[in-house]
Amino acid sequence: MSFTENLKKARKTAGVSQKELAERLQVYQKDISRWENGERTPSVEVFTRICKELGASADEILGLK
Repeated sequence: MSFTENLKKARKTAGVSQKELAERLQVYQKDISRWENGERTPSVEVFTRICKELGASADEILGLK
């Protein structure tokens, strides 16, 4: 699976909406959508926060597991 698919899967597994994740990360909901659609990628700092918020490892989201 790709980064985009893994990110979306991790978010849904955590039971978090795009809007809720955006609020937690203090970004726009549109940013979450763009990351999940592959239009953009988050910065390393934001990616670290995504992992913490979703309770997922970087390896899982990056597809290294």
